[in-house]
Parts: sequence; structure tokens; C-alpha cells
Amino acid sequence: MTAWIVLYIAASYLVGAVPFGYLAGRCRGLDLRKEGSCNIGATNAWRVLGWRWGAPVFALDFLKGFIPVFGALHWLPFLTGDSAGWDFNTVVVLVCFAVVLGHTYTCFLGFKGGKGVATTAGVLFALNPAVACTALATWLVLVGIFGIVSLASILAAVAMIVAGWWMYPLAEGGDMSPQVLYIAFFTLIGLLVIFKHRSNMARLFNGTEHSFYSKKSK
Repeated sequence: MTAWIVLYIAASYLVGAVPFGYLAGRCRGLDLRKEGSCNIGATNAWRVLGWRWGAPVFALDFLKGFIPVFGALHWLPFLTGDSAGWDFNTVVVLVCFAVVLGHTYTCFLGFKGGKGVATTAGVLFALNPAVACTALATWLVLVGIFGIVSLASILAAVAMIVAGWWMYPLAEGGDMSPQVLYIAFFTLIGLLVIFKHRSNMARLFNGTEHSFYSKKSK
């Protein structure tokens, strides 16, 4: 049964690695790595290709995060029995990491991928809807106020980390491994999303970042 677990984790990475934004751009004869913000994520797909392409890219990026984690939570135990000695929470967290890393460092494009927002959102809604809703609410409010997706995404990642620590408090003594695993996931993935937005942060500091409310924005 260990082989099933390893294969599932590897498959989760490969599912996450499917570059839907890049494929959508190719369908239109464009390489999103050279257009707009030069990113294959849903935001750049929406900006360069329009909502008719951007919305499906977001949905597919979301689903490729949601489905593997949902499967790990609900289907994998039936395939693996007692998980061959594997800790269930460890398997779930490894699947979460695999699918997000698949998107952000896809093997299909030289290990360069998107910024992980839509795929992380899919993972969160499968893993912990409360944390997901906290991050989503933060994102929606900030996009509504400032119209800057990158700023909203960065602060939503911060909100995810805070909510994760709040909802998985470390116990005083006893077995803390499940809490530590999930806190580690929220923290590391949140920091990864922020790291992937480092070029956006430079533009934010320079006042040149794209805003939907800017009449001069492309």
C-alpha cells in the first residue's frame, strides 16, 4: 500500500503541474510567459486573454488544487487501508504541498510556474473551508478597495497563515504533530505565495503595479 501513497503524492504533483494558463495562451497563439506580467497564472491569463479565457483558467487551477486534496481526505483511506503505517495527516499535508509545488514549479515548463493563488485556494477549500473563507474574504475586500490583485493575494496569504495558527493552536504538552503539520503547511505555502509575488511587491513600492481602477492600465 505504500506504493499507492507514493504514486498518489506524485500524481498530485503532476496534476498541479498542468499549466492551464500557458495552454490557454497557446490556444490563442500567445506565450503568457512573454505577455502582461509574464506569468502563467489566472490573473495574467484574464488580463491578456480576457475573462472568457481567464475565468476557465482560474477554475481549472482551483480544481487541480481541490480535487487531489479532497481525494486524499475522502478516497485515499479506502485505497490504502491502514495507510501502511503512514500517518494520515502526514499524507494529507504531503499531497497539499505536492499540488501547490506542482503549480508553482511545474516540470512541464522548466520548473517555472504560476504564483499559486488559485491552486492554493482550491487546496484550502478542500482542507479547511474556514481558513479558505478567511483568506478569500481578505482577498475580496482588498481587491474591492484597491483593485490590485497582487496586493490582495499577498495579504490573503498573510491572513491564511494567521488563520491557520489560530485554528490549529499548539497544545501545551501531549501529541502536537497534527497541529504542527498543518501550521507548517499554512506558513510555508503562505510564505511561498508571498515570495512568488516579489516582483509585484517591487512594483507596489514603486507605485507602478497594475490596478483594475487605473484608466491607464492595460
